[in-house]
Amino acid sequence: MAEVVPSEELRAVIVRMHVAMTEGDVDAIGEMCSAEPYLVMLGTDAEEWVTGQVAVNLFKTQVREMAGRTFTYGDLSAYCCGNVGWVAIDMKETHPSGLEITGRTTAVLAIEHGHWRIVQWHASIPQPNEVVGLAVTTSVERIGRLVQQERLDLRPAAAPDGTVTIAFSDIESSTMLLDRLGDADFMALLAWHDRIVRETAEAHRGFIVKSQGDGFMIAFPSAASALRASLKMRDRIAVGYGGLPVRIRIGLHCGEALRHDDDFYGRTVVIAARVGALALGGEVLVTDLVYNLARGLGTFTFGRPRSAALKGLDGTFDLYPVLV
Repeated sequence: MAEVVPSEELRAVIVRMHVAMTEGDVDAIGEMCSAEPYLVMLGTDAEEWVTGQVAVNLFKTQVREMAGRTFTYGDLSAYCCGNVGWVAIDMKETHPSGLEITGRTTAVLAIEHGHWRIVQWHASIPQPNEVVGLAVTTSVERIGRLVQQERLDLRPAAAPDGTVTIAFSDIESSTMLLDRLGDADFMALLAWHDRIVRETAEAHRGFIVKSQGDGFMIAFPSAASALRASLKMRDRIAVGYGGLPVRIRIGLHCGEALRHDDDFYGRTVVIAARVGALALGGEVLVTDLVYNLARGLGTFTFGRPRSAALKGLDGTFDLYPVLV
């Protein structure tokens, strides 16, 4: 049986792959990837699972579109066993715009026709355990996707100038609550949470755009009404359910509700959903646009901003926690 040994050759192959990605050299990319049906490429998006020549073509398209990125390596380990090898990389990806993304890649390679070629490639963006895999995050993102697809009419919730403030909310660690309570009691908790959200939204002129599980998308005619409602929801739910602590997190962003085009549904709604997913338990988190609209009122207090990259969007965003 062949021995597993470290491989400097495979380290060099992966470094050449990233140089080709930086230079947009799609011919080199094609040479380093297998085109056989067993090639599998997995990306950071749930839909990015492609195989064979389709995967190679998609990878080439992505390289063309994102040429100019540079890569700084952290850990880079490479091993081989006979004609099969594997690589794991921890790295920082810097785009020409200045956007920096910390990512991880794993790859499996096999010798085909005398050359190492990639037969499996998996790219990911690490997230804290409290964010990844929990229903609270996927419920917000699922609602965001549904709204993008359905292109719901938000004009009933808009201000006279057509603007609308969008809130995405969910329960922190809802999967853990489900495990602790069981199905019946958890459904009762959701009903309690649902009633508070709907009552509070209605009291502040909020329009429930979409709800699913513990997640809500709500539209308000002003940033002030959205903030008041969000703080009220947070505080009412923080009292807890049956002696059990419950915390929600809410993200807010503003947009032009009269524009039912790709810009509104592909950016405004996505930003609001991403901010909601980044909010901490018990936190109301807003974009700088909401912050600038509300700070002049003198009725809200904001914490120090933190800069964040939002998945699928270029650049970084200043996000402000709302204290009171």
